[in-house]
Amino acid sequence: MTAMLLAVLAQAQDIDSDIKRANDADKPQYQVQACEKLRKRGAEAVAPILAWIEKNGRAKMGLIFTQFLAELKDERVSTLLAALVRDKDFFWRPAAMQALAEHKAKAHRELFRAMMKDPLWGVRMGALLGLELLEDKESLAAIQAVLDDPIYDVRAQAAKSMHAFGDETGLPVLVESLKSSVTWFEIDYGQIAREDAWKFLKKLTNDDFGFKPWEPIAQRAPGLAKWEEWIAKKFPKWREMVPEQARCEVETGEYVFGFELRSCQRGDFFFRIDTQNNFVLGYFNLERVPLAKEEREKIDKAIEKIMKVDREMPYGQGGCDFEQYYLKVGEKRFSRLWVGIGGRPPEIDGFIKVVHEIVKSKFGGGEAADFKDRTNLFRGID
Repeated sequence: MTAMLLAVLAQAQDIDSDIKRANDADKPQYQVQACEKLRKRGAEAVAPILAWIEKNGRAKMGLIFTQFLAELKDERVSTLLAALVRDKDFFWRPAAMQALAEHKAKAHRELFRAMMKDPLWGVRMGALLGLELLEDKESLAAIQAVLDDPIYDVRAQAAKSMHAFGDETGLPVLVESLKSSVTWFEIDYGQIAREDAWKFLKKLTNDDFGFKPWEPIAQRAPGLAKWEEWIAKKFPKWREMVPEQARCEVETGEYVFGFELRSCQRGDFFFRIDTQNNFVLGYFNLERVPLAKEEREKIDKAIEKIMKVDREMPYGQGGCDFEQYYLKVGEKRFSRLWVGIGGRPPEIDGFIKVVHEIVKSKFGGGEAADFKDRTNLFRGID
């Protein structure tokens, strides 16, 4: 009897040890291995996992561990994931939503429906997947409305979910995305969108029409024309079916400054200033507004102060929440300044205030409030 008790205690200690390793931010190399061990334990790991989270708090959970919970199909885990999605302070809400979608939990259907309007695009995308996996055709009209989402990943998921329900009217959005041509400095978001849409469409047709999403625009043109012919046979007026925010435009501007904010907690915010003196908001669907002379002068003066900050080192906490400043240092070269949570140097605060004023005057109070909320994360600690 004593031997059996010791064996049970040892097994419990092993599970606790695996949970700790699965969430050890200092040793990421062990996280995947530990999650695999927990997956093999199955249901017996659920109670210890819940107890560990209760004891250590949700903030100690890692991204890989949160993703792993998708594989642990249990009503208690589904309930946990739903709580994580609702928790606005939980770092990995998009991952929690994706995991909850994989659980196919009908009890959380209303949560999926509500989260299609969440500020975080990863949450919105996961909510759509959840409705698709639940075969919630009653939500078809609401999903169709998401085809006008400003983020490609979300509207693409809407089109794919609609197709899973037998509705092909979202396919024009994917064909339109084959024209995407947007680059954020070194990141080619256009190619990311083109490849994703192309992979889905060619599965439907068993043909790629010679279109290669990674090739230059001139070489892509013949294949693109064939894809447009294909969709025109299904929907002769397919271009009219593409919502405004899903329409692609070829980006031609050259930029002199860029600001990138990414936040697992509060969402993303991008803007650039181009050589034509436009303030360009977004990174997929770009909104351009001209800057008045005095506005540009204020920004330039604020950028001069940023240029004096040491850019050889990062500031603040590491992680998935950060600001990044792209500062022009040559004809085609940009230097980057990285700022994590609570680490913004005081020299940059004036720049943030100037931009807040411009965003409010050009795009309205709502956009300005979002900007303020997101950038407050990075204010230096007084």
